[in-house]
Amino acid sequence: MPTRWNLAVHCGATLLLISFAAACSSAATGSPAGAPGSTGAVVAGATAPGQAQGGGAGSVNDGLGHPVNICTLLPVATVASVTGEPLTVATEGDTLSYKIYSCDYTSADGTVGLTVDVLALDASAGYDADIQAHDTGWAKPISGLGDKAFSYANGAEALFGNVSISVSDLKSASAAETLIRTLQPKL
Repeated sequence: MPTRWNLAVHCGATLLLISFAAACSSAATGSPAGAPGSTGAVVAGATAPGQAQGGGAGSVNDGLGHPVNICTLLPVATVASVTGEPLTVATEGDTLSYKIYSCDYTSADGTVGLTVDVLALDASAGYDADIQAHDTGWAKPISGLGDKAFSYANGAEALFGNVSISVSDLKSASAAETLIRTLQPKL
């Protein structure tokens, strides 16, 4: 079943293949990829040394245009209050190349936990892949949340334009929905 992570890995492999082909092509012509007059491909989101990466005109299907820190925007105390779980630790786990911003919330002993993810690159495709992965009678639509949303056995996901927010490893669909509603305006 395709998941957001599988989609991100597939997209990354495709970008690497394109970069490799461009490098080989430019090596054969004697000019570096991206040099004036070359026909080498330039990978979207790549930056030259010393340049900051951000959103804007160079971004492709970027729903935010800036990096975010989920653990800061959605503090562990808030998540613990909403879920009723004894959560005390928040660990950021971003994958910046795919614009996946993530925070893992766990109890001090690691026995309880959940994850909140924000996908800001091709989120619509990721959402579609995720709903297909859960579409075995487990996915239930949530009305009035984002452009479209669904809950499943241990979480929920919502799409807002080209940004998706998902909460996983939480059995309460209403708590997952509340976390999404709390985080979305802060993005």
